[in-house]
Formats: sequence, structure tokens, C-alpha cells
Amino acid sequence: MPTHKARTPWFPTYPYAAALYSVLPGVSVQAMKTLDQAIGAQMGTAANPVDWSRPDEWIGERLKGESRDLALHIWQGTGGVVNPRYPGGPMHLARNHALLKTGGGVYALTEAGEAFVRGDPDLIRVVDEGEGIPQVLAALSGFEAASRKELLPGWVEALGGDSRSENTLSGLLYDRLVNLVDRGLVERVGSWKYTLTAAGRAYLGQVAPQEVSGRHRLDEAAREYRAGQRARLRELLGKMHPYRFEHLIRELLAEMGYEDAVVTKQSGDKGIDVVATAKFGITTVKEVVQVKRVPGNTGRTVIDQLRGVLPLHGAIRGTVITLGTFAAGAKEVAVHVGAAPITLIDGETLIDLLIEHEVGVTPRRVEVYEVAEAFFSPEPLTGEGDEA
Repeated sequence: MPTHKARTPWFPTYPYAAALYSVLPGVSVQAMKTLDQAIGAQMGTAANPVDWSRPDEWIGERLKGESRDLALHIWQGTGGVVNPRYPGGPMHLARNHALLKTGGGVYALTEAGEAFVRGDPDLIRVVDEGEGIPQVLAALSGFEAASRKELLPGWVEALGGDSRSENTLSGLLYDRLVNLVDRGLVERVGSWKYTLTAAGRAYLGQVAPQEVSGRHRLDEAAREYRAGQRARLRELLGKMHPYRFEHLIRELLAEMGYEDAVVTKQSGDKGIDVVATAKFGITTVKEVVQVKRVPGNTGRTVIDQLRGVLPLHGAIRGTVITLGTFAAGAKEVAVHVGAAPITLIDGETLIDLLIEHEVGVTPRRVEVYEVAEAFFSPEPLTGEGDEA
């Protein structure tokens, strides 16, 4: 088994790898090399790439003889799961964890490989531990949701440090997140963030190594506290006086870098609650904000009405902020070709912004210590004897 964490590049999902392993027994090692070479000779260029997404088409068009037969064996034998163009990740995983053997020049499953194909939980846990999976879960446990960039430092620290480049480590982390999403242990939030599922937290409790388990408990306590404070913030926002709520939004805009943010009069403002100036380089743009301190669903009519009053305020863009959500129709017309753009900020995004810019919240930092165990090694210093 590998002695270093996260060794496998192009780390695959486990069903993908298991599907490939299930059709490899009896396949010639040389035939796999020949197939790889045949595909590699047709890779194209950056300016003229080759489309490998439809094996039903390209296998017959681009391959011949034994390579074509083997590609069909992989594609059809796995029920269309494994694209013969992409066996690299599973093959690296098999080498790093001794899942395949090649006696007599043909592939066969090892005992560990058979367990992997069966989905044996003990074997999967061993592979996970060798690939830094518990450390990904531990790093993610400290966040309600986090991007890969936010997770990377904590993951590398949990691994015990790693000298590989940041780009390499970021790619390795991405592959592992994809693996975990496929297993239902992690869930994507929007386009860029990830969060632990209940199953992921339960699994982390089983596999967290000793060096991260204490940190995991601390992160869990912090996460639960933050979640409680977030819920309290949501509750208080719903109870605020409407005019105070508008002043809160003015304060948030000021912290976000807007200039001259002012709350309009409580009547006769044509539905506009806050007016501010945004700077984009050397350009300044007046923006108007309408606040909906309601938990319901805001529809398209509000967007159309706001866009209609922009000229009255000399503004070219607007924002609607609500404690609730936006209907699909509102989202569709918010950014419309040829029309003034309207930014939509729902309740959860508003809370994110208040926390990020520390408006109405106060960050509390707790100092903890971790023992540098290497400093207390029982081994003598180089060149010294064993005397006390």
C-alpha cells in the first residue's frame, strides 16, 4: 500500500474503477499498452482537439484490429460506463493499491481487487485512508460550505504537509471531491462550493485518523455554533423594523465599497429604499436598491417595476434584496439583453454578505494549541549519546 497520501492522479470514482477492473481479467497487458498508443497517436492539437466523448462512434472510426476489439470489450463490457479513452485513473489506483496483478502477461484481480469490485467497506476504507479522503472530509467539516480554494490549505495541513505544487494539489483535491460527491458523502452547493452530507459526517466519524480527529471535533463544535448564530441572524432579520432594515442594507453597501449610500425617504421614493454609487475603475455608476423584508417568493413584477423607475433616479442598474427567494420568472428577466441589469440577492446570500463584511456580527477568535510532537522525540540528537 502507498506510504504517502493522495498518490493517485486522475483519481476516479469507485464505480468507474470497479467497472473497468471487472472486465480486465484475462486481457493482455501488451494489448492495453497498444490500445493506449493507438489512442495517443490521434490526440489532435490544442487548436484542433479530437472529440472522444462518443465511444460508439470513434471506436469503429479510429481503431482497428485488436485495439478496436479491446476498446469495444471495455465499453460494452462495462455497459457504457468506462470510456476506453480514459482508463488512466483506475489503472493508477490499481497500481497504488495492488488491485491488479499481471502474472503471465495478462491482468487478474488480486484479493484486494476482488474486494474492491465487491465494494467491501473495509477495503474501501483502506483505499480512502491511502488517498487522503478522511482529510478531505475533515477539512470540509469546518465549513457550512466551502470552495476548493478554501479547502486546499486545510486539506494539505491535515495531510501533514505536501511539497507538490499548489496546482497539482488542487487537481488532486478536485478529483477526490468528485469521488465523494458520487458516493453521496459530499454535496455540491451552487457551482463552486461543497458541503458535507449527513452520511459524510457519519463516515468521517468512523475514519478520521488520530491526527485529525481532535481538530475535527473542534471544527464540528465551531460549525454547529456558526449554524446556530446564522439561524439567530435569520430570525432577527425577520423581526427588524422595515426602516431599520433599510439602514442595515445601507451599512452593508458601504462596507462592500459603495459610496454615498443613503436611505431614501419612507414615502414618495417610487419603491426605492437605498441609493448608492458603485465604482468600476475610473467609472462611477448610480445603483438603486429595493428591499423586500419578507420571507416569501419575489416574482417578476417587482423586477419589472424596479427597472421602470431607474431613469427617475438617474441609475443604470438596480438590486433587489429579499429575506426570501426569487421566482424563476424573476431570475429570467433580471439579466435581459438590452435591458438594465438587476442584481438579485436572496435571504441566504444576504446572510452570507453580512457575515463576510461583518455587518451586524462580531467575529470571535478562539486560540488553540497543537503540540509539535517532533520536538519531544525520544531519539537523541544527531551526534549525541544516550546520556540524559
